[in-house]
Amino acid sequence: MKIWLKYFIGIVLGITFALVAGAENTLFVQAVDFLSKAAIQFGRYALYPAVFFGFTLSIFELRENRSLLKVAIITSLIICGAALLLSCIGLISVLIHTPARIPIFVEGISDVQVLGVRESLLQLLPSSSFEALVNGTYILPLCIFGGFAGAGCAVDRNIAKPTITLIDSLARISYAVLVFFVDMLVFGMVAISSYWMIKFHEMLLTAVFVDFAILLIVDLLIIALVIYPALLKIFCRDINPYRVLYASLAPMMAAFFSQDTHVALSVLLRHSNESLGVRRRISSVVLPVFSILGRAGSALVITVSFVVILKSYSINVFRIAFSDIFWLVGYASLFSCLLGRFPAGGTYIALTSLCMLYGRGFESGYLILRPAAFFIGSVAAAINALTAITGTYITAYRFNMTGRKDLRFFI
Repeated sequence: MKIWLKYFIGIVLGITFALVAGAENTLFVQAVDFLSKAAIQFGRYALYPAVFFGFTLSIFELRENRSLLKVAIITSLIICGAALLLSCIGLISVLIHTPARIPIFVEGISDVQVLGVRESLLQLLPSSSFEALVNGTYILPLCIFGGFAGAGCAVDRNIAKPTITLIDSLARISYAVLVFFVDMLVFGMVAISSYWMIKFHEMLLTAVFVDFAILLIVDLLIIALVIYPALLKIFCRDINPYRVLYASLAPMMAAFFSQDTHVALSVLLRHSNESLGVRRRISSVVLPVFSILGRAGSALVITVSFVVILKSYSINVFRIAFSDIFWLVGYASLFSCLLGRFPAGGTYIALTSLCMLYGRGFESGYLILRPAAFFIGSVAAAINALTAITGTYITAYRFNMTGRKDLRFFI
C-alpha cells in the first residue's frame, strides 16, 4: 500500500476519533495531546543520523565531481526566488479577496518568542563541533559539521578511503532505519490528526477565522496545482509535473498535520529517492538545506497574515504605501529564511517579529491570530514541503541526477 494512502487512512481515523469523542472530553484531549507529541518525536527520531552521514557523503561526492558550487548556486537561487514569488502571490491573493475583519479580542503581551538571529548565528559554530550532534532541533550546525567532514575527506581520497567507506555504510544503515520510522509513522498520524482536529474545531467555534482559513487553503491549492506545476514544466520540459505533486502527497500530509519540518524532512528524503529517483548526492544535501532555509510557504503565510492584521485594525489595505509593500515582501521573504532553528511554530514567531519590527501601534497585532497559529503553521509547513521536493527535483534535473520511474513503483 502506498505511504500516502496509509497516512490518509490514519488521518481519517484520527479525525473521526476527534469528532466522536469531542473536544469536551478532557481525558481524550489530554491523551491525544500526549500521543501527538510522542508521535512527532517518533517521526524525528531517525532523522539526525540519516542527515549527517548522507550530507557528509554527498558533499564529498559533489566536491569530487566539482559540482558543489553549481549545486549551491542553483539551490540558493531557487530558495530566494521561491520566497519572493510566494510572498508576492500571498500579497496579491489577500488584496484580491481580503478576509473578513478579525475582532481584536486579545489584550496584553505574554510569552513573546522572537526569531533570535544572534542566537541562531552563535549556534552555527559551537565550541565543539560534536555539540552539533546533540542539538535535536537545529539541523544547520549538523549540516555545517557534515559539510566540513565531507570536504575534508575530498582533500586526499587515498587517505580518506576507509573513512568514506565507513560513512557510506553508516549512511545506508541510517537510511534503512529512517525507512522503518517513516512507515510506522502511519500510527502516529492517527494521534497527530486527532489533536489537530480538536484545535481546528476550537478555532472554528469563534467563527471569525473562516475566511482567513479558506484564503490560506485556496493559496495552497493554487500553488500546488497551478504555480509549481507551471514552474516544473518551464525548467523540466520533458516531465509530467504532476508526478512530483503525486510524490509530495505523503510529505505534505505529514507536514500539514504535524506542522513540523523535521517530520516532513524524514518523509521527503524517502520519497525523493524512491519515488522521483533523485540521486542521493543531491537529495541528501538539497533537501536539508530547503528544510532549513527554503521555507517559501512561511513567506506567503506571513504576508497574508500581516495584511489581515492591518485590516483588523481598520486599515484600508489598498492605501498601503508601495514602500510598505516592498518592505513587507522583503522582510517576509527574509524571515522565512531565518526559521531553521524552529522545526515547528516558526511561521508564527516570524509574524510576531514582523509586527514588532513594523511598530506604529501594531507591536501586539499578532495576538489576534494566536487562536489560528497552529493553522498558520499547518499551511506554511505543507507549502514548505512541496517547495522542498519541487526545488530538489529541479536542481537534480539540471544535473541529470534523476531516474525515471513508473507511477506504479512510487512508494
